[in-house]
Amino acid sequence: MSPVILKIKEGPEEIRIVAKNGPEVSIHTINIKFIMATLWWEGVPQLETFFNILELTIKRAINEVYPHDKLLLNYTYSANDNLEEASEINVNINQVEVDGQEMELEVGEIHLYGNDGRGFFRKLTSFRRKLSENVAKEI
Repeated sequence: MSPVILKIKEGPEEIRIVAKNGPEVSIHTINIKFIMATLWWEGVPQLETFFNILELTIKRAINEVYPHDKLLLNYTYSANDNLEEASEINVNINQVEVDGQEMELEVGEIHLYGNDGRGFFRKLTSFRRKLSENVAKEI
């Protein structure tokens, strides 16, 4: 086990990523509302870009306290409908490995909630379109 500890804390407006290695601490925040509003305004894929920002922020936080070459990030995300219409998305970080050493994770869950603009029948039949996908990336 690596001496590095990774904490991910979520709030209603931001996600805080904390990496700790002994006395060294790195804290980075992702302002969810600002990022999602900017992505919506620019017309780019919101969730794909959000996941990229999340991955790079985790890498940057860890790199500040534990310089490394390779980061392996394994996470699962699930949605209550297809990604375009989902109002709830959960991200569970399963494993973080730095240069072959597994890191200790504290609270590796992120919950994203939005307005549910689906009609009655779309909500009723959404169980058919629920999505759950595992992602393993080397950064």
